[in-house]
Amino acid sequence: MGEQQRWTAKRKAEIILQILRQTTTVVDVARQNNLTPSEVQDWIDTFLKAGEKGLKARASDLQEQTEKEIMELKVAIGDLYVKNAIPKKQKPCGE
Repeated sequence: MGEQQRWTAKRKAEIILQILRQTTTVVDVARQNNLTPSEVQDWIDTFLKAGEKGLKARASDLQEQTEKEIMELKVAIGDLYVKNAIPKKQKPCGE
């Protein structure tokens, strides 16, 4: 039995860009990689939808959202630290 390939996002993007640049076709990619043309087309559709979202959002909005998410994650990490690390340092009197 053949070895199953791992399709990373980077590998998919490279193939999709080749198709969009018309240096290869969906059918050729599918045939060469033991995929169905519909699988490759699904990759393209997903890629284009994500790109469309990026074009709709302003760069400043994306930066602001990213910074907000980072701050929320830092707060969550701090809360987890307080819940987990500090109680471990406090041992019962009998120990």
